[in-house]
Amino acid sequence: MQQVERTWDMLKPSARAQVSLNPIRNWVEHVVPQVEREGKQEGRPEKKIVFLLGDPTAYPKFQTPNEYKDIVANCVGKIDGYTDFFGDFKVRTQLAEMLSSHHRKLEADDIILASGGSGALFYATLALAKPGDKILMPRPTFPLVKAFADFYGIQVVFYDLNPGTWQVNILELEYIYEQNPDIKFILVNSPSNPMGSELSPQALTEIVNFCERHNNLPIVSDEIYENMIFEKREFKFISDYTKSVPVLRCSGLTKKCLVPGWRLGWLALYGEGETFKQVKQALRNITNILLMPNTICQSALCDVYKMSLDIIPQKMEELHSRYKALHHGLHDAYGISVGETKGAMYSTLIINTEEFSDINSSNDFAKKLQQEQNVLVFPGELFYGDKFVRLVICCDLEIIEEACKRIKKFCLDHKKQ
Repeated sequence: MQQVERTWDMLKPSARAQVSLNPIRNWVEHVVPQVEREGKQEGRPEKKIVFLLGDPTAYPKFQTPNEYKDIVANCVGKIDGYTDFFGDFKVRTQLAEMLSSHHRKLEADDIILASGGSGALFYATLALAKPGDKILMPRPTFPLVKAFADFYGIQVVFYDLNPGTWQVNILELEYIYEQNPDIKFILVNSPSNPMGSELSPQALTEIVNFCERHNNLPIVSDEIYENMIFEKREFKFISDYTKSVPVLRCSGLTKKCLVPGWRLGWLALYGEGETFKQVKQALRNITNILLMPNTICQSALCDVYKMSLDIIPQKMEELHSRYKALHHGLHDAYGISVGETKGAMYSTLIINTEEFSDINSSNDFAKKLQQEQNVLVFPGELFYGDKFVRLVICCDLEIIEEACKRIKKFCLDHKKQ
């Protein structure tokens, strides 16, 4: 029997998949290798210094505590079957009790467990906005929600944070809302990725008042870095500032508990009466498709979260010492300054491009720094900003000190004559 020769055309991806892009991952997977292939400068330092990785466990001082591992190990076998798609009822009941505020006592059905903090943001975005709708996002900001929006055809309207302090400009927010009264929700992020900044009590109050003036515009609050602040004080959630505005708090174990691979986050709903009745049904529809997160980590969630409250302050002292070392090492650097950092795991270098001969953007700065000094940072453009680069400050102090020397030399090498 004669064999029929078959030819194959290249499969075409969907248009939606082609516009889906996480700029952070794209930089790591495509730009960094391309710069390495095409632009590596002869004589640069051999040892690579990487300030890119937002995974705290990649650094010696921020690996997962053994106490957490013991808890999760003892949870194997406790829940092996499917749970409610919002998550195990008992776990959600315990978490609701811990997350209740003086304004609002949460119940189990106010908690939706998700695959990491990103899963919680995904749920909130899809439950509140459909293709063609508009949402309000800060700039600079972590690009994940923008990636969700682009994938689903949701329009993003940016509001700019004040450079340096990274607080909100309420007058700008009012103007934007006048032009876009059909906005579905406002996203806030504090402590911030990429800035490491924290919204002040005044800023939180102003945002809440703004939302109250505009028909109780919902707030989606990205709080994955909750409690990760340098000062030893009680962390304030935006839901503590309002009784009337619906707040969807997105958080998880990932960063503060140093367990990003566990992929366990949650969405907590703060609202009066039947505010979230229809939204909860929408969330149930979404979770019926995606199912619940893994059950072993669900079982461990509350014990790990409670234990983290004692461990976080020590880890933040470690991070604060690294920030101070960076600030000290670069306080006299030419053409740059270290941005003010209040918490999370990040710091920024603010770039005065006018003082450099051939650096016109943070993209230029990041690529040339890799080429010439083997130091890897993220440019501000990835976060919809400019003239700054982001550094993850979890690495050991001696690495920060070495990086400061290289960065200072780099800045002088590009000094405008």
